[in-house]
Amino acid sequence: MSSFKNLFSPIHMGAMKLKNRIVLAPMATHYGTEKGRMTERQIQYYVERAKGGVGLIVTESNYVSLEGRGGINRLGLYDDHQIQEHKQLTGALHKVGTPVCAQLHHGGVTVSMKAVGQYPVSCSSVPNLTRGELFVGNIPRRLSESEIEGLVQTFSKAAWRAKESGFDAVMVHGAHGYLINEFLSPHTNKREDRYGASEENRARFLMEIVESIRKKLGPNFPVMVRLTGEELFDGGYRIDFIKKVAKWLEDAGADEINISAGNYEEIERMVAPPVFPEGFLSKNSAAIKGIVKIPVGVVGRIMSPSTAERIIAGGEADLVYLGRALIADPEFPKKAEEGRENEIRPCIVCNKGCIDRLFEGVDIGCSVNAAMGKEVQRRILHTDRPKNVLIVGGGPAGLEAARVAAARGHHVTVCEKSKTLGGTLNQAVLLPNKEPISRLIQYQIKQIEILGVTVELEKEVTPAMIRKSRPDVLVMAVGAEPIRLGLPGANLPHVFVAEDFLKGKVSLGSSTIIIGGGLFGAELAEAIVDQGREVIMIEQLDSIGSQAGFIIKKDQLKRLCHKGVKMLVHTKAIAITGQGVLVERFGEKETIRADTIILAIGYHPREDLLQKLDIDKIEFYQIGDCVQPRTIMEAIEEGNRVGFMI
Repeated sequence: MSSFKNLFSPIHMGAMKLKNRIVLAPMATHYGTEKGRMTERQIQYYVERAKGGVGLIVTESNYVSLEGRGGINRLGLYDDHQIQEHKQLTGALHKVGTPVCAQLHHGGVTVSMKAVGQYPVSCSSVPNLTRGELFVGNIPRRLSESEIEGLVQTFSKAAWRAKESGFDAVMVHGAHGYLINEFLSPHTNKREDRYGASEENRARFLMEIVESIRKKLGPNFPVMVRLTGEELFDGGYRIDFIKKVAKWLEDAGADEINISAGNYEEIERMVAPPVFPEGFLSKNSAAIKGIVKIPVGVVGRIMSPSTAERIIAGGEADLVYLGRALIADPEFPKKAEEGRENEIRPCIVCNKGCIDRLFEGVDIGCSVNAAMGKEVQRRILHTDRPKNVLIVGGGPAGLEAARVAAARGHHVTVCEKSKTLGGTLNQAVLLPNKEPISRLIQYQIKQIEILGVTVELEKEVTPAMIRKSRPDVLVMAVGAEPIRLGLPGANLPHVFVAEDFLKGKVSLGSSTIIIGGGLFGAELAEAIVDQGREVIMIEQLDSIGSQAGFIIKKDQLKRLCHKGVKMLVHTKAIAITGQGVLVERFGEKETIRADTIILAIGYHPREDLLQKLDIDKIEFYQIGDCVQPRTIMEAIEEGNRVGFMI
């Protein structure tokens, strides 16, 4: 059984009792309708997390008015017609025995003008340069005092609709650079009336909202508040201000305060990449917990039960909010409580399926959980016709296909020609900040061990072997191999591919040129510069890391610039010489000098075995990078889909 006794102890929040301290953090999914209504897909997403054992579910943000809508296909509580759809959600979750909280939200300056059909509103006309028109941004219309008073009532009416819908609590979203946070922050609040100029006045809008909700819903209905603990950019507030706000909120009738971080100007703190340590915001929640008597929660890269337990046991927070970790594995709480933490599917903090897709305005998914958003369609059911399945290749695609096929009752064998499972992920883990990838490999291996999959390592599959064993199903997942450019000089002794460096086959000189400026090349550059070498990157396109999501890219580029990596874009490599690389830039040719040249220009599918196969009368599938080199997300999705098709 679980050793996480503090994490799985009950707690009261107002009149609501939670069975444990794990809360599903509010995260937009784009599963709702354009009218802000709940869908069956959305309900099943939440039900799956409820079945997984969370103590409380907080829905994604519900906009309280049309002008505050963050995007199309978000949820709303701005009109009475939405109550019935929300009742379907609360009823479904109550059947599972899980309480549910509605988050109330107004996007302020961050709203999508496409979604609201007008310029945004805020406390002041301070532009948000990270959203909106190029070189202009979103410039909001300043709210009048009477409009602010009206919005206070708008929030309380939305809270009433939440209660009528069967929600067990409401959470006021006062973080992340949205409207309430804009009032709180001296960076955006430039008012001189009773809603600005002083700390008390900047907090007045939030206090009036909480007081109005408390008056409308009575003394026993739980009211929670989310806050950005501190703003670390110039002109932002610090934790001392939020400590005052927390005390005022407690006096105003709030039942819980949960601490987050960041806004659109420091978005990497909202959805932190791997460079941030797990639980990195707990120092802020501890500061709040020290001055209030109501429960305090915290979010921020809480990816393991041990981190969650440490925060609770150490008195840094009463509740832990898990977001991406519960997207990756809805059964995180259940597995942790049962002592099966090594079976938790880890979030790899890539932001590819969730955050990147969210900001593209499309429905979210998950790189490691192919069932995300498809909880009903991808529910594993046992087959009544078991087959003998041979999977060639033990990378992420092959291992996911093996997991699903074996879970469905098929007899599965995985053949891998190397000494270890994991494919190219075994090289990726050698790059900086890739510990989550190591967890993924361990998870996939553990799963096929539990399911009894036969694994044959150092086993190179041949056409003759396939003909002899004659499996019912053959799945090719043999991956890809590094591209070597057909450049003059590419075979010189000081020229290597990236995998050579990762495998320890490169003796670096004092300076290195990396040809190829994708995310892999950028991560490689960081690994090399950390060894005290000069690094120059050469990229034909107009930016480094162009395939990466914007948060990962921003974080990576900041570190490369800080560490002095020279990045040349719009630069074409023409030839490699004994002195360096001959390039063409702006119509001129020049030689960039370096001792070592590393090619990081991508991969091409392995096709040698595929071309020799005779697959007549064998059910055949091809998945992963041997189809086309892409990301973990595509590899696992294809492996999962084929596992269901067999």
